[in-house]
Amino acid sequence: MNALPRMKAASYEPGDFAAIEPLLPRPDPKLRAPPDFPFERPIPVSETRLDGREGEYLAQCIARNWISSTGSFVTDFEKAFAARAGCGHGIACSSGTTALHLALAAMGLGPGDEVVVPAFTMIAVPNAVAFTGARPVFADIEPRTGNLDPAAAEAALTPHSRAIVAAQTYGHPADMEALAALARRRGLAFIEDAAEAHGARLGGRPAGSLGDAGAFSFYGNKIISTGEGGMITTDDAGYAALARRLRDHAFSPVRHFWHEYRGFNYRMTNLQAAVGLAQTERFDELVDIRRRNGLAYRARLAGAPGLRVPDPLPGVEPVYWMNVVLVDAPRFGCDRDAARAHLAARGVETRTAFIPLHLQPIYRAAWRGRSFPVSEDWGRRGLLLPSGPWLTEAQIDYVCRALLDAPRAAREPGRGA
Repeated sequence: MNALPRMKAASYEPGDFAAIEPLLPRPDPKLRAPPDFPFERPIPVSETRLDGREGEYLAQCIARNWISSTGSFVTDFEKAFAARAGCGHGIACSSGTTALHLALAAMGLGPGDEVVVPAFTMIAVPNAVAFTGARPVFADIEPRTGNLDPAAAEAALTPHSRAIVAAQTYGHPADMEALAALARRRGLAFIEDAAEAHGARLGGRPAGSLGDAGAFSFYGNKIISTGEGGMITTDDAGYAALARRLRDHAFSPVRHFWHEYRGFNYRMTNLQAAVGLAQTERFDELVDIRRRNGLAYRARLAGAPGLRVPDPLPGVEPVYWMNVVLVDAPRFGCDRDAARAHLAARGVETRTAFIPLHLQPIYRAAWRGRSFPVSEDWGRRGLLLPSGPWLTEAQIDYVCRALLDAPRAAREPGRGA
């Protein structure tokens, strides 16, 4: 064991952490329900809804003894979900991260290449780029939706750029037309990270069909879930065949245990796909629930001083996977973390927005001295409110009242809980 190399932990230089600490969220507050809490349990930020045919399909997997990656539910799920994403091909994977890595690897990205990604997104996005050996290059976001800014993306391009990855932050599609045009003009691959955007649409076209390939996540808190899982969607049959082959150790279709590529074990199990197919059968219902929740929050928080809910771009139908609100402390009366602590004391679970990538310990050394102001602003002010499919109108009312009460609680310590 001692002879094995150790993973090196990332660290900050002395004084560097103190310089960026105001941009970072405080530790998670303790969630507790107060004595007058009107519901049976605290309100979770999100959860999975499994009240369709999930149990029936899982029982079929077990009865037929097809529980690994071979089984009809995998192909049925791929076809059904790809159709909902407006694409001809789906490649099911073990997670959203492996789907994105596989999408990049199947495009031939590797050492010496650069891929532009938003500075404000889930850490899986730059990591997937780095897994190929390519270098993730950060670009700032636009303030309206928190998505990759086309002008910033163009400014980040170099002669080494090979691709752009555009995330659909919290279920709001980016300016995909401008980003796709930029990619075409510069001869770059354009990959859509649709992990958070099942069912979102831009100009009538569904998320997952807006780039050369799309990558979805089916993690437990996603709109369509398999517990863990992901999928690539594309209309390119040749690319889909290569991605499907690389997903399965790159086994040769001619002879077994013969490998012409360095592949991966990124397969989805038949059990996961059974759940995914049952979820996809209720695609419209599950998407509509998130939209209803998002619009309910918008209606209740509209006009509240110091609170801003992101506005969709023209022609966009977002899905409000997570309901984010930006807290302007001077106007609202308390900062995002104080509001979050008050909500936790009232039995409401929340999350902070993403911490920008250039502030992350594993990327800090390469980006020290660089600033991405809009990403930093969203990271400092963004608050994610409960957004799950079991959320009720009464719970949304309660969450909004508790949030709007946070400034008073901050002014009167000891009375806020």
